[in-house]
Amino acid sequence: MPINLTVEAEQVLRTVKSKYGELHMIIGDTGCCGYSNVFLTCHKPVGDYVAIGEKSGVTVYLRPPLDVTLDPSSVVVDVVETVADDSLSLETELGYRFILRLKLR
Repeated sequence: MPINLTVEAEQVLRTVKSKYGELHMIIGDTGCCGYSNVFLTCHKPVGDYVAIGEKSGVTVYLRPPLDVTLDPSSVVVDVVETVADDSLSLETELGYRFILRLKLR
């Protein structure tokens, strides 16, 4: 089951995809924030990442142990505006940052 995106996050994702083409969204430990960050890149991740599906033509990956511990239906990828961000994730050049939120039931 793929991760859910807010309408705003999906719009930003489509904008970045129109510029770069093939994209990969990594949810997991990519450096500074443990298992809570979302990273958008043109490069397919190497290592033990697990592809869990696609959203708007973008492959979504989880990093173990999230592939067995995270229920994708319990979170949603959202986007917030940011003036400056130290991430190399592609949406930051548009002034946005993808974040994870708990999905309210």
